[in-house]
Amino acid sequence: MSVTTEADVLVIGGGIVGLCSAYFLLKERSRVFVLEQNEIWSDSSGANAGTVAVQNKTSGLQPLALMSVDLWRQMQNDEQLDLGFRQVGGLRIAMGGDQVRELQQGWSAQAEQELSLRWLEHGELRRFAPWIGRDVNAAVYCPADSQSIPLKAGPALRKAVEQLGGCVQSGTTVIDIEPSGDSVLVTTDQAGRIRCRHLVVAAGPWTKGLVRDLGVDLPISVDVNMLSITEPVGFLMDRVITHVSGILSLKQYPNGTCMIGGGWQGQGGFDTNTKELDYQNLIHNIRLAASVVPDLRNVNLVRSWAGFEPVMPDALPCLGCLPGEPNIWIATGARGGYSLGPAQGKLISEMILGKGLSLEGTAVFDPGRAF
Repeated sequence: MSVTTEADVLVIGGGIVGLCSAYFLLKERSRVFVLEQNEIWSDSSGANAGTVAVQNKTSGLQPLALMSVDLWRQMQNDEQLDLGFRQVGGLRIAMGGDQVRELQQGWSAQAEQELSLRWLEHGELRRFAPWIGRDVNAAVYCPADSQSIPLKAGPALRKAVEQLGGCVQSGTTVIDIEPSGDSVLVTTDQAGRIRCRHLVVAAGPWTKGLVRDLGVDLPISVDVNMLSITEPVGFLMDRVITHVSGILSLKQYPNGTCMIGGGWQGQGGFDTNTKELDYQNLIHNIRLAASVVPDLRNVNLVRSWAGFEPVMPDALPCLGCLPGEPNIWIATGARGGYSLGPAQGKLISEMILGKGLSLEGTAVFDPGRAF
C-alpha cells in the first residue's frame, strides 16, 4: 500500500497565485505541499509581461490591485525576495479623440475612488515623458503602477516557499480529488496520495477540469496572449505604459530590454494545448508600440511567444470556497492575474486560517457567484 503524505494545505498550481498562497500560509506555520503538472512557473505566470499596474484595472479589481502592489513592494523590499519589482509609475495613454474621451471618463471615475492620478496632455505630457510619440494625445500618470520581472519572480518565490519549509514538486499530475469529511484526499501519479485539511486549486486554465468531477462547472475561458522582448539597449522609457483600450503594455527593464504586450491574440487554444503566434496581430502590436515610443523603431526584437491567460466572464477572480466543499478553495480567473497574484494568495491564506481579511468586499469573488 502506498504511503499517504499528510499536509495542512495542498496547493495545486506552481504559478504566481499558487506560490503566493503557499508563501503566506507557510509564514503562519502551516504545513504546505505544492504540486505542478509541468515545470514550476512554466505556464501563464512565466509567459506574461510583468505589468503590475493599478489604473488599467476595472473598478471591481482596483482595491485588489492596490493591495497587491503593497505586497509586491513588501516582499521585494522588506522580505528581500528578488522579484524584479520596481514601482516606477505608469502612463495610461490615449491616441485620438474617442480614446481621449474614454481616458477622461476613467480618470474622473478613478479620482473619485481617491486613486492618486495626474492628467497629462500637450506640452505637459511632452515635458513629463519626452520620449513619448506624437501620436499619443493624452495620458494619465499613476505613481502606484509598477513592474516585475517574471523570470526573477518565479525562482525567488519557489526558493522562499522551500526555505519556509514547503515542499514543491513539479511534473506531477492530479488523478483524483476525493473530499472526505474534514479533509481532502488527492491522488497523483508521481507523489502518491496526499491527505490535506485544505486544498487550494490555483491551476489557472486547468482549474476548470480539476473541479468538474466535483460537480462544479467554472466558466473559465482562456486567452492566448502574445508577447515580445527586445535586445538590451540604452534608455528609452522610464514608466510602465498601458493603453486605455487595453491593447498595449510596454516597459523597459533595468537590463535595457523592452517588453511589449497588450493582449493581442495568438493562434491555438487551451482545448488543443497550442499557443502559436499570429503574425498579423503581432505586427499590429509592434507597430503600435513603436508609434508610442518611436525610438523602438531602431531596436531589434529578440523573441516573441504566446501564453495562456485564464479569465472568468466578469474578469474578476474566483477566490474562495468551492460551492458545497468547505475544504476546497479556488484561486484563479482574474484578468491581469499575475499582477494580482500576491493579493490573491494572501486572501486565500486568510480565508483558510479564519483570520480577518485584509480587504473588504471579497464576496464579489465568490466562486459560486452567478454568471
